[in-house]
Amino acid sequence: MHNDILFLKIRGLLPSLNPALRKIAQYVLEHPYEVKLLRIKDLAARCSVAEATVTRFVKAIGLGSFQEMKISIAEITTGRPHEAELVYDDVAKSDSIEEITEKIVSINTKTLLDTKKVLDSQQVERAVNAIEGANQIDIYCAGGSYIAGESARLRFYRIGKRCVVYNDPNQQAVSASLLGPADLALGISNSGRTVSTVNALKCAASSGAKTICITNFNESPITKYSDIVLFTSTQDSAFFQESMVSRIAQIIVIDILYAGLAVKEFKDSVMMIGKSGESLRNVQL
Repeated sequence: MHNDILFLKIRGLLPSLNPALRKIAQYVLEHPYEVKLLRIKDLAARCSVAEATVTRFVKAIGLGSFQEMKISIAEITTGRPHEAELVYDDVAKSDSIEEITEKIVSINTKTLLDTKKVLDSQQVERAVNAIEGANQIDIYCAGGSYIAGESARLRFYRIGKRCVVYNDPNQQAVSASLLGPADLALGISNSGRTVSTVNALKCAASSGAKTICITNFNESPITKYSDIVLFTSTQDSAFFQESMVSRIAQIIVIDILYAGLAVKEFKDSVMMIGKSGESLRNVQL
């Protein structure tokens, strides 16, 4: 595992961990400069868990020993305390406009860079191939993820892919039941636990359709019904909660898929974009 992926993996696993392991994970994420100096019994005491629980946590994040985890954390945090504090700071009442601007830009920039780290190129390539070969693309999303869903529809539609976005649970259920082996279902959910989106992807999979999901968390329910999983990596601000940062990560993944598809079908894509662009010019004053 590349060391700079460790914190991203821990964050992605948070919802799937049991309460004791989650307590350790949160402590490690919140106090990395402290954890790298602790003994296993010290970390266990800080988290009010047994040493064996810390060992289970280390195994859960894919490392062989507590010492290996400490070495990885030390390599990540060396010489970067101010950067870490900036990235994880939230907007405060006393912040100036300049400070607010710095924090918002920093957390969004970090979101894009972290998403780049966790995106699997092979999975992206498989997703591009699946989109290319699909007769019909149905997109399922809810709440804020609808922004990314609509972005996907607009992108793919401009290069000739027929697709529809559904955010109503009843329409999602009907749509998914009517898909077949030549079709594709794309589910977008930051948490991976949005009931209607998960159920739609489950139904689409049982109908024989190819399924893709875009989500932030490893081992979330939506991944169980996805042939292809594309991960984002976001840490939403406590001030904004689940807000624009997760949408930005989802949209950047959509843009990557769109660009990959456009390059793969370059001549046809250029023609389609030209034709659609001309049609828009004809309806504008």
